[in-house]
Amino acid sequence: MKLKLPRLLLLSATVLFVASCILLPPPKKPAPEPEPEPAREAAPPAPTLIEEPQLWSSVEEVGAACDAHLARADELKKTLLAVEGDRTLANTLELMNTLLLELDRAMPIAQLVANTHPEKPVREAAEKCEQKAKKYYDELKRDSGVYAALKAVKADGLDPLAKRFQRLLLRDYRRAGVDKDEETRGKLAKLSEQMVTLGQQFGRNIREDRKTVKFPIKWLEGMPKDFIDARRKDGEDAITLSTDYPDFIPAQSYAKREGVRRQLYELFLKRAHPVNDDILKKLLAARHQYATLLGYEDWASYNAEDKMVKDKKVIADFIEKVSALARPRMQADLKTILARKKKDHPPARAVGSWDRYYYVNRIKAEKYGVDPTEVRAYFDFANVKAGLLKITEEMFGLKLTKVDGAKVWHESVEAYDVYEGDKKIARFYLDLHPREGKYKHAAEFPLYTGVPGVQLPSASLVTNFPDPSKTGGKPALTEHKQVVTFFHEFGHLMHQLLAGRHKWVTMSGITCEWDFVEAPSQLLEEWAWDHGVLSRFAKHHETGKAIPADLVKRMNEARSFGKGVHVMRQMFYAALSFNYHNKAPGSFDLMKEMRRVQRGYSPYPYIKGTAVYANFGHLNGYSSMYYTYMWSLVQAKDMLSSFLAKGLMDKANAVSYRKKILEPGGTVDAADMVKAYLGRPYAFDAYQAWLSK
Repeated sequence: MKLKLPRLLLLSATVLFVASCILLPPPKKPAPEPEPEPAREAAPPAPTLIEEPQLWSSVEEVGAACDAHLARADELKKTLLAVEGDRTLANTLELMNTLLLELDRAMPIAQLVANTHPEKPVREAAEKCEQKAKKYYDELKRDSGVYAALKAVKADGLDPLAKRFQRLLLRDYRRAGVDKDEETRGKLAKLSEQMVTLGQQFGRNIREDRKTVKFPIKWLEGMPKDFIDARRKDGEDAITLSTDYPDFIPAQSYAKREGVRRQLYELFLKRAHPVNDDILKKLLAARHQYATLLGYEDWASYNAEDKMVKDKKVIADFIEKVSALARPRMQADLKTILARKKKDHPPARAVGSWDRYYYVNRIKAEKYGVDPTEVRAYFDFANVKAGLLKITEEMFGLKLTKVDGAKVWHESVEAYDVYEGDKKIARFYLDLHPREGKYKHAAEFPLYTGVPGVQLPSASLVTNFPDPSKTGGKPALTEHKQVVTFFHEFGHLMHQLLAGRHKWVTMSGITCEWDFVEAPSQLLEEWAWDHGVLSRFAKHHETGKAIPADLVKRMNEARSFGKGVHVMRQMFYAALSFNYHNKAPGSFDLMKEMRRVQRGYSPYPYIKGTAVYANFGHLNGYSSMYYTYMWSLVQAKDMLSSFLAKGLMDKANAVSYRKKILEPGGTVDAADMVKAYLGRPYAFDAYQAWLSK
C-alpha cells in the first residue's frame, strides 16, 4: 500500500541576483582615477543541501516545527502576491514551488508521526499538525489571488516541464473550487477540513482497536512450534492471539480447528465497529457534497478525473470486465476448497472467509507438495531483509548503507543512506515490527520529496513483520506471503526515492497518476517468486541450505490455485469502495449496500455481526479508488513480460526500467512511461493471460 499525500516540495527560498553591464566605447581622454567602490553586500550563501528529514520526537517539537513551516509558507505566499509587473517563471512559478516545499516538510512527516510514534500525545499532536497543514494547503488552492498569479505567467516562454507544472497546478486549483463564488469556497473549505478530521478518526479507530482472545494450546494443532513458543509464558497452557497481522495471518494459515480461525476472523472484521459507522457516513456525505459543489455528479466522478481512467464509467466497466473473467475461476476454486473442507467436516455446506488461507494452503500442500511450514523454514526475517537490500543494490546500481546513531522515532527503527557511486542520493527508514499504537498494515510513508540542490528524498517503510527481538534468540520465521509484501512495499520505496530528483515539487517522488502507483510495487513482487533470486537469501534456519529449486517450482505451480477467489475478493473491495462513492450516500444504508456488493462479488458469505466497511482502512486513503490495485496489476503484468524475456536480474533492462518508469515521477503521463519502456502502448493481454493461467 502506498499512502497518498499531496506532493509538496519546495526549493529553499533563494533569490538570484544577475548583474548586467553595458559596453561603452573607450573614452577619448584619459579617464579620471576611479572613486573607491562602496562596500558591496555579500551575495547570499548557496542553500545548504538537506540530506535527512527533520524528525519530530516530542509534542513541543511537533508544534514548533509545524508552525515554523506554515509560517514560512505564508511569508512566501505574501511575497508572491506582492509581485508587481509581469508574472514570470522566477517571480511566480519558482516562488510557488518554494512555498509548496515548506508544506512538504510538514504534512508527510506529520502523517508518519501520527501513525508510528510510540507516545500517544505525540501522535495526537502530529494529527493536529496534519489538520493545520492540510487546511492551509486547501485554503491555498482556493486563493483566487494566487490562482490569478499562476495563470498570468505566459506559457509561451516556458520549458515543457515548467508548462506541465503550471498546467497541472491550475487544474488542481479549479478542482479545489478556486473559480467558485466566495460562499461556495467557504463551504468547500469547511468540508475539506471535515474530511481530514473524519479520515483521521476513521484510521485511528482501526489502528487502536486491537482485539485479543486466549486459546488453550491444545486447540492450536497445526500452528508452528516456534510461533507458540514465542508467545507462551512459563507454565501456561494457553496463549493470547491478537488481530494484529503477525498473529492473525499464521493463525488463519495453520490452525486446524475451525473455531479458532473463525473466532479470530470475526474479531478482525469487528474492529472499529460500530464506532466507525457514523464517522464513515459523515465522511461519505462530506465527500459527496464537496464533489457536487464543484459540479461533479458524485465523488467517484470527481476522483476519477485526474487518474489514468479519467471517467468513473471506465472504473465501472473495468470492475465488470475483470469480474466476468475471474468469476468462473472463483466458482471452480470454491468447489475445490469445499470438497477439501468436507474431508475434515462432512456436513460443511459453504466456504467461510476464515477457510481461505487454511484450505488453500492444504490444497497446495496435498496437490502440489507445498507445505507452508516447510516454506517458512527458509525465511528467517533477518536473511530476508539482508537479501532484499542486496538485490536492490544490484538491480539499480546503488549502495544502501545503514546509519548507526541516526535519530529515529523508536529504538527498533533503522536508517539507511542510499548512494549512487560516491554520491549520497536519498535516506530511508525501516520500521518493520509491530508495537502498541502503530499503524497495523504495511505502507510506504514519504517524508521529504527530493529536489536537486535543495533536499534529498526520504521515506519510511512501516510494516508489521515478525520481530527477531521477540523470539528469544531463535530465527523470526516469516510467511512467504509476508516476504512478497516486503518486496511490494520496497517497490514503493524505491519509486519514491529514485523519482525524487525533479525541480518541480508536484512532479518529484511518486507523483504519477494514482491508479499507476501500485504497478512498480506489484512488479517487484515477482522477484519473491524466482528461485534465482530467492536462493540468494532463503536459507533453511537449521541446515543453512538454500531453498531448493524444486520447492520454488512447486510454489509457483501452486500459486495459480486460488487465483479466482483472490481476484474476486479484490473486486469485492473495489466495487465496495466505488459503490459507496458513486451515488448520494443518503440513498443507501452502509450495511445493506455492503451485503449487496458482497453477494455480487465476494467469494465468501457475510459473517453475522461483522462490518468490513468499519475496518476497511482504504476507504479513507483510497476512497473510491480501490480498483487501483487491479488496474495497476494490468500495467505490472505487461511490464513483467519484458523482464521475463530478458531475466529478472538483467542489469541493462533494470536500468531501462529505472530510467523510464521509476525516475520520471510525475513528469510524464503513466501511459507514455509504459510506452517508452515497452516500445508500445500498454495492453490487457498479459493480465488476461495471467488470470487465465
